[in-house]
Amino acid sequence: MRDLKKTFFLFMFLSGLFFSFSQDFKAYVQVDATRVNQSNTVIFQNLENQLTEFMNNTSFSGRKMAASERIAINIYLNISNYQDNSFEGSLQIQSSRPIYQTNYESPLVLIKDPAIVFNYQEFTPLVLNENRVDSNLVAVFSFYAWVLIALDADTYAFNGGDYYYRKAQNVLGMAQANGFPGWTLNNKTFNKPLFLNLLVSSESLMFKKALYEYHLNGLDKMYGDPLKAKTEIIKAISYIQSFGNNGTHRTLVQGFFDAKAKEIQELFVAGPNVDTKGLVKSLQTLAPLFGNYWSDIK
Repeated sequence: MRDLKKTFFLFMFLSGLFFSFSQDFKAYVQVDATRVNQSNTVIFQNLENQLTEFMNNTSFSGRKMAASERIAINIYLNISNYQDNSFEGSLQIQSSRPIYQTNYESPLVLIKDPAIVFNYQEFTPLVLNENRVDSNLVAVFSFYAWVLIALDADTYAFNGGDYYYRKAQNVLGMAQANGFPGWTLNNKTFNKPLFLNLLVSSESLMFKKALYEYHLNGLDKMYGDPLKAKTEIIKAISYIQSFGNNGTHRTLVQGFFDAKAKEIQELFVAGPNVDTKGLVKSLQTLAPLFGNYWSDIK
């Protein structure tokens, strides 16, 4: 019996090494305050540290995650104005996804929020509460955490992130109820309510189908059958073309190619040859700013 107990506790200990019940992310956070004329930069370092801890140590999904399954994300917070614990700036977030039977992590989508405003008091705990949000800083980062988890889930199952988009929708509602800045519907280039409304609507299904085909049937199959994998990736790009690059759709499409342009170029300039004429035409239409990449694809 004693040996059985030892075996049980050893198993639980080892399980704790491999699985985490609280973390969804492997987050790297950078707070850049070089545009702010401020001699005391300690507050910005503390902000960076607390955001890193919040993203890495908060259980957003409640899933049991192996360390290798955590979503790698890079967050760049550029502070443009600071006064009396009030901050203004812009935010860029990009997540990546591990590819089956490789050490490669594919960049997923680059999200750019050009205007965020929040108050921050040093060392005040940043805490997720799904029933109440008292800080716009927590609201913004929780919102994007749910969106990133949802987008990641969409790459493993068609529309697999729907539950998590609803979680982001809950944060959106609480932030709007509190009157936090940056959550109202407007006609600006980027708008969080419009962005999320698109993701939870049937309009986004073609984009989500593209994410699924590109990753699960494309990149994940590259190791075993690169020719078929390339064909599936071409199909995924055609789905994005069907989704369109106009109006509110532009933010998603631009974020996709901001993250993946270099990857797509590298995929199609090497390996087995496939017919890329239609692909190149689609890419030039969808993301003309990356024309120098597309010209390399023959």
